[in-house]
Amino acid sequence: MTRLVPHPDVYIAPSLMPAGYAIGAIRAEVGLNVESCHLLANAGTAYDNGRAANDNGPPNPKGHDRYLDGGIYFRPSRWFSGGYDLIQRPCSTCRPVFSMRIEGNWFTAGNDWEDGSHGMEISISLPSPRETNHCFFLERVSVITAHQTVTDRSNIPLTLSQRANRSVTCYGSFGIVYRF
Repeated sequence: MTRLVPHPDVYIAPSLMPAGYAIGAIRAEVGLNVESCHLLANAGTAYDNGRAANDNGPPNPKGHDRYLDGGIYFRPSRWFSGGYDLIQRPCSTCRPVFSMRIEGNWFTAGNDWEDGSHGMEISISLPSPRETNHCFFLERVSVITAHQTVTDRSNIPLTLSQRANRSVTCYGSFGIVYRF
């Protein structure tokens, strides 16, 4: 996997959700992944049926989560932007006997003025996506901090009170990625 060719992939996984959601959910993702010698890139969309207990109003009456995600990374050698590919081979031309990728990503609140969600995600992929395999095991753990949902930005005292009510929570998912 050393060419600049995008490969579509699909990820389906059970997901453990934090307080305020149903305990378990199913997460599905579709996207494109590029693995080359010095460039990694991914883009995708995801959906989970987590059923937020306190979010049953418009525009999300069922409380399910929808995501758009993407990233571009430069790989100077084996270490890259917040990750590491561990590949063990008996010789330089032999097929790997073991490979994995561990990766850490920080995501910012961006334009999320309603909740201000931001935090860290750590993922482990077996084998490493640098391999030519089609199936991978992927585990993700996220630690997220957010504030209470801002309901009316024009009400300054209420907005300040809601932003001061902060919480930290964790998400976890583990499942199979199929790359075409």
